[in-house]
Amino acid sequence: MAMLQLNESRTSPKLKVIHAYVAAAEPADGRSGMGVVFVDSQGHVLKRIGRSLPDVRSHDLAAFRGILYALWNSRRFGVRHVVVHCDAPVVVDQVNGDRHVDDSLVGPYLEVRALLHAYRQARVLADGSAWGREAAAIAAVALRHNTDDVVEDDLPLWSDEPAARSARN
Repeated sequence: MAMLQLNESRTSPKLKVIHAYVAAAEPADGRSGMGVVFVDSQGHVLKRIGRSLPDVRSHDLAAFRGILYALWNSRRFGVRHVVVHCDAPVVVDQVNGDRHVDDSLVGPYLEVRALLHAYRQARVLADGSAWGREAAAIAAVALRHNTDDVVEDDLPLWSDEPAARSARN
C-alpha cells in the first residue's frame, strides 16, 4: 500500500480527545484510496494521511480500512477518547449496529469493534464537514498518485486548514 504522510504528528500533553475524519475515494481500476485528518478538540490539525488501497474494490471496505487506520493511529497520540467521523453513512450504521453487516465486511467490522474497545470512549459518526471534505480530497489524491510518500510542501492543497482556505476565497 502506498502512503502519503503530509505532516508530522504534533502531540500535546493536554490532548484529551482526538477527532479523526475519514473518507474513502471511489474505487478505480481495482483499487481505492482513503484519507484521514486527525484534529484535536480545539480544531488544530495534528496529522493528515492519505493511502492508496490497491486491492480494495469497494467504497465500504475502503471506509472500514480508513476507520481502522484512524483508530490504530489515534493511540499514538496518547488519547483515551476518540471520535471518528466517516463519509460513508452505511458503514457508520454497520459499525454502530444499526444496519446488517455484509458478509464480505465481517472481518473489518470485527476489527473496528475490537479497536473501539481499546479506548475509554470511542464513537463513530457520519460526517459531511469541511474536515471530512479535506479527508476526501486527500483520499482522491492518494488514489490518483499511488505514491509512497508525499511531503506537505509538495501539495499546496494542504498548506492551510480548510476553514482558513475558505475564508480567503
